[in-house]
Amino acid sequence: SKRYTHDVIRALSHYEGRKVVDLGFVGSCMVHKGDLKIVSKMLRNLEQSQGKVEFNAPLVVAAPTYNIIDELKAEGDWDILQKYSGFEFNDNVPKTAARTEYQNMMYLERPGCNLCMGNQEKAERGDTVMATSTRLFQGRVVEDSDRKKGESLLSSTPVVVLSAILGRTPSLEEYKLAVAGIDLTTFAPPVKEMVANF
Repeated sequence: SKRYTHDVIRALSHYEGRKVVDLGFVGSCMVHKGDLKIVSKMLRNLEQSQGKVEFNAPLVVAAPTYNIIDELKAEGDWDILQKYSGFEFNDNVPKTAARTEYQNMMYLERPGCNLCMGNQEKAERGDTVMATSTRLFQGRVVEDSDRKKGESLLSSTPVVVLSAILGRTPSLEEYKLAVAGIDLTTFAPPVKEMVANF
Protein backbone atom coordinates (compact mmCIF):
# COMPACT_ATOMS: atom_id res chain seq x y z
CA SER A 1 0.00 0.00 0.00
CA LYS A 2 0.97 3.64 -0.25
CA ARG A 3 2.89 5.15 2.66
CA TYR A 4 0.82 5.35 5.89
CA THR A 5 -2.44 4.31 4.27
CA HIS A 6 -4.24 1.07 3.55
CA ASP A 7 -6.65 2.79 1.20
CA VAL A 8 -4.25 3.18 -1.74
CA ILE A 9 -3.19 -0.23 -3.00
CA ARG A 10 -0.44 -0.44 -5.58
CA ALA A 11 0.40 -3.37 -7.81
CA LEU A 12 3.85 -4.89 -7.36
CA SER A 13 4.66 -3.72 -10.89
CA HIS A 14 4.22 -0.08 -9.72
CA TYR A 15 7.75 -0.14 -8.26
CA GLU A 16 9.27 -2.02 -11.23
CA GLY A 17 11.68 -3.87 -8.92
CA ARG A 18 13.45 -0.62 -8.00
CA LYS A 19 11.99 0.56 -4.68
CA VAL A 20 14.72 0.25 -2.02
CA VAL A 21 13.57 -1.58 1.11
CA ASP A 22 15.61 -1.02 4.27
CA LEU A 23 13.82 -3.47 6.57
CA GLY A 24 11.15 -6.17 6.31
CA PHE A 25 8.79 -7.24 9.09
CA VAL A 26 6.62 -10.36 9.14
CA GLY A 27 4.81 -11.04 12.29
CA SER A 28 2.97 -10.58 15.50
CA CYS A 29 -0.80 -10.91 15.57
CA MET A 30 -1.23 -9.95 11.92
CA VAL A 31 0.09 -13.29 10.65
CA HIS A 32 -0.58 -16.94 11.38
CA LYS A 33 1.27 -20.22 11.03
CA GLY A 34 0.60 -20.26 7.29
CA ASP A 35 2.63 -17.08 6.83
CA LEU A 36 5.64 -18.58 8.59
CA LYS A 37 5.31 -21.72 6.48
CA ILE A 38 5.38 -19.46 3.41
CA VAL A 39 8.65 -17.92 4.67
CA SER A 40 10.21 -21.37 5.11
CA LYS A 41 9.01 -22.56 1.69
CA MET A 42 10.35 -19.42 0.01
CA LEU A 43 13.74 -19.94 1.66
CA ARG A 44 13.78 -23.52 0.38
CA ASN A 45 12.79 -22.39 -3.14
CA LEU A 46 15.49 -19.73 -3.25
CA GLU A 47 18.09 -22.07 -1.76
CA GLN A 48 17.28 -24.65 -4.42
CA SER A 49 17.48 -22.15 -7.30
CA GLN A 50 20.44 -20.09 -6.05
CA GLY A 51 22.35 -22.44 -3.75
CA LYS A 52 21.94 -20.17 -0.71
CA VAL A 53 19.97 -17.18 0.55
CA GLU A 54 21.57 -13.87 1.50
CA PHE A 55 19.69 -10.91 2.94
CA ASN A 56 20.33 -7.46 1.49
CA ALA A 57 18.11 -5.89 4.16
CA PRO A 58 17.12 -7.02 7.66
CA LEU A 59 14.05 -9.25 8.02
CA VAL A 60 12.37 -9.32 11.43
CA VAL A 61 10.10 -12.34 11.96
CA ALA A 62 7.92 -12.64 15.06
CA ALA A 63 5.54 -15.58 15.36
CA PRO A 64 2.22 -14.78 17.05
CA THR A 65 2.57 -17.49 19.74
CA TYR A 66 4.93 -20.09 21.19
CA ASN A 67 2.44 -22.81 20.19
CA ILE A 68 2.89 -21.91 16.54
CA ILE A 69 6.67 -22.22 16.88
CA ASP A 70 6.21 -25.67 18.46
CA GLU A 71 4.00 -26.70 15.51
CA LEU A 72 6.52 -25.36 12.98
CA LYS A 73 9.26 -27.38 14.70
CA ALA A 74 7.13 -30.53 14.64
CA GLU A 75 6.24 -30.01 10.97
CA GLY A 76 9.85 -29.39 9.87
CA ASP A 77 9.53 -25.72 8.98
CA TRP A 78 11.47 -24.13 11.86
CA ASP A 79 14.82 -25.66 10.87
CA ILE A 80 15.17 -23.65 7.65
CA LEU A 81 14.23 -20.47 9.52
CA GLN A 82 16.95 -21.23 12.08
CA LYS A 83 19.44 -21.99 9.31
CA TYR A 84 19.06 -18.54 7.77
CA SER A 85 18.57 -16.53 10.96
CA GLY A 86 21.38 -14.42 12.32
CA PHE A 87 19.51 -14.00 15.60
CA GLU A 88 17.08 -16.31 17.38
CA PHE A 89 15.34 -15.31 20.58
CA ASN A 90 16.32 -17.14 23.76
CA ASP A 91 14.02 -16.69 26.74
CA ASN A 92 16.79 -17.92 29.05
CA VAL A 93 18.99 -15.04 27.89
CA PRO A 94 16.63 -12.18 27.00
CA LYS A 95 17.77 -8.99 25.29
CA THR A 96 18.80 -6.33 27.78
CA ALA A 97 18.11 -3.36 25.50
CA ALA A 98 15.77 -2.50 22.66
CA ARG A 99 17.26 -2.98 19.20
CA THR A 100 17.44 0.23 17.18
CA GLU A 101 20.00 -0.83 14.56
CA TYR A 102 19.75 -3.88 12.33
CA GLN A 103 22.13 -5.93 10.21
CA ASN A 104 21.25 -7.55 6.89
CA MET A 105 20.03 -10.87 8.25
CA MET A 106 16.87 -12.55 9.50
CA TYR A 107 15.90 -12.02 13.14
CA LEU A 108 13.67 -14.65 14.76
CA GLU A 109 12.19 -12.57 17.55
CA ARG A 110 10.28 -13.71 20.63
CA PRO A 111 6.62 -14.44 19.84
CA GLY A 112 4.15 -11.66 20.40
CA CYS A 113 4.25 -7.91 19.90
CA ASN A 114 7.26 -6.47 18.13
CA LEU A 115 7.99 -3.59 15.72
CA CYS A 116 4.31 -2.90 15.13
CA MET A 117 3.95 -1.78 18.76
CA GLY A 118 6.09 1.27 17.98
CA ASN A 119 7.50 1.33 21.49
CA GLN A 120 11.21 0.81 22.15
CA GLU A 121 12.19 -1.09 19.02
CA LYS A 122 11.86 0.74 15.73
CA ALA A 123 13.47 0.79 12.34
CA GLU A 124 16.22 3.34 11.83
CA ARG A 125 14.97 6.86 11.13
CA GLY A 126 14.21 7.46 7.47
CA ASP A 127 14.06 3.76 6.58
CA THR A 128 11.59 2.26 4.15
CA VAL A 129 9.90 -0.62 5.99
CA MET A 130 7.90 -3.29 4.16
CA ALA A 131 5.64 -5.06 6.66
CA THR A 132 2.68 -7.39 7.08
CA SER A 133 1.42 -5.31 9.99
CA THR A 134 -1.45 -2.89 9.55
CA ARG A 135 -0.15 -0.78 12.46
CA LEU A 136 1.89 1.42 10.13
CA PHE A 137 0.94 4.85 11.39
CA GLN A 138 3.38 7.70 10.83
CA GLY A 139 6.21 7.56 13.37
CA ARG A 140 5.12 4.26 14.89
CA VAL A 141 7.41 1.76 13.15
CA VAL A 142 9.80 4.30 11.63
CA GLU A 143 10.32 8.01 12.12
CA ASP A 144 11.52 10.60 9.62
CA SER A 145 15.18 11.58 9.47
CA ASP A 146 16.91 14.70 8.21
CA ARG A 147 17.83 12.88 5.00
CA LYS A 148 14.53 11.17 4.20
CA LYS A 149 10.96 10.59 5.32
CA GLY A 150 10.37 7.21 6.89
CA GLU A 151 8.01 4.91 5.04
CA SER A 152 5.90 2.01 6.29
CA LEU A 153 4.43 -0.01 3.43
CA LEU A 154 1.87 -2.77 3.97
CA SER A 155 2.45 -5.88 1.89
CA SER A 156 1.91 -9.62 1.77
CA THR A 157 4.31 -12.02 3.46
CA PRO A 158 5.97 -13.17 0.20
CA VAL A 159 6.59 -9.59 -0.95
CA VAL A 160 8.04 -8.61 2.44
CA VAL A 161 10.38 -11.62 2.57
CA LEU A 162 11.61 -11.24 -0.99
CA SER A 163 12.07 -7.47 -0.56
CA ALA A 164 14.34 -8.08 2.46
CA ILE A 165 16.34 -10.70 0.57
CA LEU A 166 16.77 -8.43 -2.45
CA GLY A 167 16.98 -5.12 -0.56
CA ARG A 168 14.33 -3.78 -2.93
CA THR A 169 10.90 -4.64 -4.23
CA PRO A 170 10.97 -7.72 -6.44
CA SER A 171 10.05 -7.85 -10.09
CA LEU A 172 7.07 -10.01 -10.97
CA GLU A 173 9.42 -12.66 -12.43
CA GLU A 174 11.49 -12.79 -9.22
CA TYR A 175 8.30 -13.06 -7.19
CA LYS A 176 6.95 -15.95 -9.27
CA LEU A 177 10.22 -17.88 -8.92
CA ALA A 178 10.29 -17.41 -5.14
CA VAL A 179 6.69 -18.56 -4.59
CA ALA A 180 6.68 -21.42 -7.11
CA GLY A 181 4.67 -24.35 -5.78
CA ILE A 182 3.39 -22.44 -2.73
CA ASP A 183 -0.39 -22.35 -2.29
CA LEU A 184 -0.74 -18.70 -1.31
CA THR A 185 -4.51 -18.68 -1.10
CA THR A 186 -7.52 -20.82 -1.79
CA PHE A 187 -9.84 -17.81 -1.72
CA ALA A 188 -11.77 -17.15 -4.90
CA PRO A 189 -14.29 -14.29 -4.86
CA PRO A 190 -17.77 -15.12 -6.16
CA VAL A 191 -17.75 -14.00 -9.79
CA LYS A 192 -21.49 -13.27 -9.84
CA GLU A 193 -21.17 -10.62 -7.15
CA MET A 194 -18.26 -8.97 -8.93
CA VAL A 195 -20.03 -8.57 -12.26
CA ALA A 196 -22.41 -5.65 -12.58
CA ASN A 197 -25.82 -6.33 -14.06
CA PHE A 198 -26.50 -4.03 -16.99
